[in-house]
Amino acid sequence: MRAEHLTRAIAPDDDLRFVYSETPSAELAVCAERLPWDSDFFGYGIARLEGVFYLSPPYFRPWADFSDPLRLLLERASARGIRYLFAQVDARDLPLLRALGQLGFSLIETRLIYHGSLAQHESERYPVRAATAEDVPSIGRTAQERVNRYDRFHADPFIRPEDAARLMYRWAEASVCEGYADSVIVPDLPEPASFITVKYHRDKWPRWGLKLSQTVLVAVSPERKGWYPRLLSEVLYHLRGIGAEHLFHVTQATNTVVVWTWESLGHHYGRSEHVLRIVL
Repeated sequence: MRAEHLTRAIAPDDDLRFVYSETPSAELAVCAERLPWDSDFFGYGIARLEGVFYLSPPYFRPWADFSDPLRLLLERASARGIRYLFAQVDARDLPLLRALGQLGFSLIETRLIYHGSLAQHESERYPVRAATAEDVPSIGRTAQERVNRYDRFHADPFIRPEDAARLMYRWAEASVCEGYADSVIVPDLPEPASFITVKYHRDKWPRWGLKLSQTVLVAVSPERKGWYPRLLSEVLYHLRGIGAEHLFHVTQATNTVVVWTWESLGHHYGRSEHVLRIVL
């Protein structure tokens, strides 16, 4: 699945991938792309670095120096109008982390990925429902107002707070109305002011060999204090009902309350990643 994503067709204007010859017998694939939706939303060119990969074994070389291929990427990105380049890097990818730091990338977020089985979940049931378009003002305001200062949009001083707020509302709205999420679960109240969005990933289940789904965006207003574990519990029931077997979540390493909730449900640490960026 990872290889399919990295080698998929990308519009030529957005494709920043290239092969770099380190030596005649050692080539590297530098995988990056311009993000058209993000660029249009924020009003400047945004690109994501997916990684740097050796094309022949050994594929992991902890003492490798990726500085030169990354310098070339920065030159090419700048020439293509990219203003903001970020990378999501597995914490084990030592050469990439080292090179990004040497080239002036800033660390803006550290993430934890947790996962757990849905098979054994049993708990008290809570009144929830699927969000509708009428709920968007309530949950959109909650997404804007419950600022997580440690996520990459709010932690980065380059991104204007008003743009981050606008993005949070837009994500909530698009999750309900435009299919950005497969399900949005809210308390069964007229003004829910709390929600969890879920992606089923059904199209990937056969290739993964596991019916794995994901929680994506969560926000709970102070007036709905205590609803996060309730919503998450109901999400587990919902996912089991549509045939999912396993669930994964991503949050900031600073988000101890969320991590504690996951662990109380028997979910386990999977891996860590860092998000770094540079402004060109």
